[in-house]
Amino acid sequence: MLTISKPMRASSVAYYVDTAQAAKAATMDRQAANGGLGEYYSEGETRTPVWVVAGDREAAQRVGLTAAEAAGGEADLAVVTRWLDDGIAPNGDRGRAHSEGSTHGFDLTFCAPKSVSLVRAMDTDDVVSKAVLDAHTRGIGAAMDYLYRHAGYTRVHNASTGQKDLQRLPALVAAAFQHETSRAGDPHLHTHVILPNRQLRADGRLVSYDSKSLHDEAKAAGLIYQVTLRAELSASLGLEWAPIDPHSGQADIAGVSRTTIEEWSQRQTQLRAWAAENLTVIGVLDDGQVLARPSCAPGRPRT
Repeated sequence: MLTISKPMRASSVAYYVDTAQAAKAATMDRQAANGGLGEYYSEGETRTPVWVVAGDREAAQRVGLTAAEAAGGEADLAVVTRWLDDGIAPNGDRGRAHSEGSTHGFDLTFCAPKSVSLVRAMDTDDVVSKAVLDAHTRGIGAAMDYLYRHAGYTRVHNASTGQKDLQRLPALVAAAFQHETSRAGDPHLHTHVILPNRQLRADGRLVSYDSKSLHDEAKAAGLIYQVTLRAELSASLGLEWAPIDPHSGQADIAGVSRTTIEEWSQRQTQLRAWAAENLTVIGVLDDGQVLARPSCAPGRPRT
């Protein structure tokens, strides 16, 4: 599935950068991880972030990426940080300066189904592991291409109408941080695609991204990620799938039991336990989202 975190502010990218740096260091001595959160930071398959370009790769080179970087090469952590925090592109160009409270970027998180994460984590066959990662990466690529085609816009002032019109951007350039586990140490293949909120416009200016378009198309992009992932794994490994969830569009691998999935979902179990203790469900929307409220007002004991 695809989730979009709340808008990123100044220094929001520090978490991902610190994770990547700690993972690289701890991989050299995995005994220092000591499980739990340490495992999250030291996972051997956490990679240096890579650039993701949807749209015109030449436009990505215009903002300072090399041809190799625009094709999915490694992203320099300092460059990513400067772009997110200060709005300065890799080539040194900058658009309108961020003000206090500005949205610096968006965190698009693509999560593989738990059963897929388990197959990658538990199988000792490098061929299987690589096939899973390839399918995950291609799913992200397909979803990002969809977002570019259907949500890759900025807004420009129309002097005739006084309104702001949508104008297509030549490309979307982002940095992808791949993780393999949850904070609780469970297998959890997911990638944070960090999209800076200063993107190149056709006239060469760096401008803000239209976040409404992004959120409007997020669910469809998430479905495309899931469909592509399943198609790739069916073709490469011959996997079959359990019924598709009608709300999320996600399906687990057939034959992986619900019990097994729940046993390897400590983080989800912890969150559900907290929700059961602290929230009261008040309704369910048509798209499956649950509406809830605190079980009691802050500072008041339960009756």
